Amino acid sequence: MIGIVAVMAAVLFMQDNAAFIDDMNNKLQQDCTFSYTGKREVRDDVPHIAINEEYIYFTMEPCDD
Repeated sequence: MIGIVAVMAAVLFMQDNAAFIDDMNNKLQQDCTFSYTGKREVRDDVPHIAINEEYIYFTMEPCDD
């Protein structure tokens, strides 16, 4: 039963954050890495996973081209 709950939670997370995950995978293929930026306000033009829909702490931007 616990396994089913864990799988459902993972599926819901991935579905809810699909745009971020796609963008992250593309940037990882371009050799980008996550960087800690500190507490910053969400930018609507950048896919993100926000805390309380207000703040982010990690980013993959800017990347070296």
